[in-house]
This record gives sequence, structure tokens and C-alpha cells, in this order.
Amino acid sequence: MASVLNLAARRLPAAETSAAMRRRRQRLGLVQRLLDPLPAGLLAPEAQAERFWRIVRWAGLGVLLAWGLHR
Repeated sequence: MASVLNLAARRLPAAETSAAMRRRRQRLGLVQRLLDPLPAGLLAPEAQAERFWRIVRWAGLGVLLAWGLHR
């Protein structure tokens, strides 16, 4: 999966030939077909996603509090 994303994101020179532009469109189309909709393995269950964002939110506040108390 990572290699496909790297192929799609690769920058080509400014003076692209028509063949290079066609290959780029084909790569982007392939990535879009692969990821739209996201495969089941990349979808986070609602409870896990909620828990993840709660942890991120509280961890961020904890870092800010620790930094403020350290000063």
C-alpha cells in the first residue's frame, strides 16, 4: 500500500511528456480506486476512534500543563 501511495505522490519534472502525464493520471486513478472507499482494514471502529482522540486531547493538555509547571 505504501509503495502505491509513493508512486502516486511522486513529483515529475515540470516539462512532462504526454506519456508521463498519462502514466501519472493512471497512477492517481489507481490510488483513488484503491482508497475510495477505504478498505475495511483502514477504517477505525467508532469506539476506538473516539478513544484515540480522547487520549490525544488529554495528552496534549497534559504536555501543556507540564510545560507550564516546569517554567
